[in-house]
Amino acid sequence: MGGVATITKDLENEIRRYLFGQLPEADEESLEIRLLTEPAFVEEFDTVVDEVTDQFVRNELEERERKGFEKIFLTTAEGRQKVRFTSELLERADTERRPAVARQSREPGFFDRLRAFWRVQSLRAAATAAAIVIIAVAVVLIWLPRTYVPLSLAISTATRAEGPAPAKVRLESGVAGVEVTLAIPEQAKSAKDFRVKLVSGDLSEHDLTVEKRDAQIVTVKIPASLLSRGQYAIQMSGFNPDGTEARIPGSFYFNVE
Repeated sequence: MGGVATITKDLENEIRRYLFGQLPEADEESLEIRLLTEPAFVEEFDTVVDEVTDQFVRNELEERERKGFEKIFLTTAEGRQKVRFTSELLERADTERRPAVARQSREPGFFDRLRAFWRVQSLRAAATAAAIVIIAVAVVLIWLPRTYVPLSLAISTATRAEGPAPAKVRLESGVAGVEVTLAIPEQAKSAKDFRVKLVSGDLSEHDLTVEKRDAQIVTVKIPASLLSRGQYAIQMSGFNPDGTEARIPGSFYFNVE
């Protein structure tokens, strides 16, 4: 398949990596902001989506790209519908080509040419209608907000086994992640800033960006890509007025179902 002629190769590759779930989170957010603010970029994005969908249907993507596309794009009803329409168009085009090849062995008559004319018109009408639906679906998909599941947690100084049952959260298909509101412990409210990290059951750690804070709470967003079924803890450290960092005793616990 050829590249997209209306945009640079680097930008095309960036959009493809986004569709395959290979972009860093910061670059992913930057690209999504452009989709919300630049109509011309939306057209370029749609062109790359069409090309990648066509390659997916024709089984021309590498295994890693195919799995990423299925995870990012085909978890939505709109993405599955787009792939279904593309598959139907290609199948119909192949069906139309096969009888045409068979008829090349004889000279077409008047009625043959008449039937061929109306077949072409019908195919064009169907392709136009499908293209309109695909464009509408793509626009809806782009403009749909990426929702986060809300979760409010209080710190616990007990261990997972000794403390109360952790909060539970369920991640449905298409959810962007979890937005966690952390209640600041009383002894840490004088801190001028906070560092927050996610600790999974296998003890792997990920730093989380503080989205907002006030005198009572700190809010962070955890991407769905960092979460699977299991137990998690969130640890918080505060920065003292003199700039030193101190770990706040305890953890915020939750389970993903």
